[in-house]
Amino acid sequence: MKRIIGHFLACFAIVALMVACLGGNSGSDGGVYPARPIKLVVPFGPGGGSDTFGRIIKLGIDEAGLLPQPFVIINRPGGSATIGSRYVRDAKPDGYTLLLLHDAIITARYSGKVNYGPEAFEPVASTGEIGMVVVVKDSSRFETLTQLLEECQQKPDTVTNGVNLGAPTHFAGLKLEQAFEGAKFRYTQSGDGADRVQKLVGDHIEVSSFSVSEYLSFESQGIRAVAYLGEERCDALPEVPTALEQGINVVDSNRHYWWFPKGTPKQCSEYIAGVLKKAMQTEHVRERLAELKMEPSFLQGQEFADYIDKQVAAAQKVGEQKKPDVPDIPSGVGWALVVCVVAMIVERRRPANDSPTVTATPKDSPATMRTVGLLIATAAYVFAMQYGVPFVWATVVFILCGGFLLSQHKRSHALILVETSLLVAFGVQFVLTKIVVTDLP
Repeated sequence: MKRIIGHFLACFAIVALMVACLGGNSGSDGGVYPARPIKLVVPFGPGGGSDTFGRIIKLGIDEAGLLPQPFVIINRPGGSATIGSRYVRDAKPDGYTLLLLHDAIITARYSGKVNYGPEAFEPVASTGEIGMVVVVKDSSRFETLTQLLEECQQKPDTVTNGVNLGAPTHFAGLKLEQAFEGAKFRYTQSGDGADRVQKLVGDHIEVSSFSVSEYLSFESQGIRAVAYLGEERCDALPEVPTALEQGINVVDSNRHYWWFPKGTPKQCSEYIAGVLKKAMQTEHVRERLAELKMEPSFLQGQEFADYIDKQVAAAQKVGEQKKPDVPDIPSGVGWALVVCVVAMIVERRRPANDSPTVTATPKDSPATMRTVGLLIATAAYVFAMQYGVPFVWATVVFILCGGFLLSQHKRSHALILVETSLLVAFGVQFVLTKIVVTDLP
């Protein structure tokens, strides 16, 4: 009787968890959007410019009660923002996974880092614009941008420019080269603003580009701006001449863009754009943007599309579009695993030595084979999620396989294994997605 009651309770719990997990993933079904938390993917680490901007907007949304559901920031840094952008590109287009990424979404493509750009996403809005400055060390021999580019022209590939290759800082340098015929920097990979300023001060690089807010925060460390890449002088840096004033036809800035995966319903994009527009008007956001010397601009719809087209055209002029030649490491490891399994099977089927003195080797023991089976099941579990199998079903199959191996193939344990696999898989998904609000494959 106790066993029957236990199975009944387990089944009830499984059904409840399935309803909670699967029912909550139905996107905007029933006309209610958003029906669950919205995840904002920031493809940079915590504390950086994009992360700071995202959290400013989030606080404006939260304080004004602009969303009925939590707005959760998830950092996915790496690959010059391509890891995070690729994650959102491949996410389910249900209106619950949002990307915050500036012009790197364009420059990454035209530098050859990835083979996709803005066309792979649904545009939502552009919020905030910040100017760029060209910076040298305080004691640098270069007093003006013209002097800097003249040396790059007379001695190509000698002036080191610290950039994040494939990012807007890199393309700022390429635009300067294009505007000053014959000029050529020697680019060196650098990290974020803090890393670049340390390399400038330490004489590891001679020039770099920064946003106005970055420059103002680092200025006291011994750096100097030689040009502002705006159409007019920046109010926060009135003494710094523009590139245009120095005869260099370059205007460059950086905006923060918001994107959904391709195919996301239009009503979701319009809804979030409306939320962002209201957030930009809140007192908190306006005060914080003023501190960052960022213009509280807002673009949506055709105006946003036209601006992106203009940025893409500018990037095409200075960058080379090509498909990156990146080895398919997951497939290679998968095939290596297949070869190992086949080799094991062949080895086990090889005729045994007829000598009576030979005994079973440890590799033939049941414990060894169970261990090998578990290793194979674990590898298959990881690869399944790598190639898009949902977390919950991959976990169910993995627990069933592992439990079957550990129970030594006892059929009497089958029902318990099924119940356990379903409870664990749906239970973990419920806790992580509904309570902790984190990402799962």
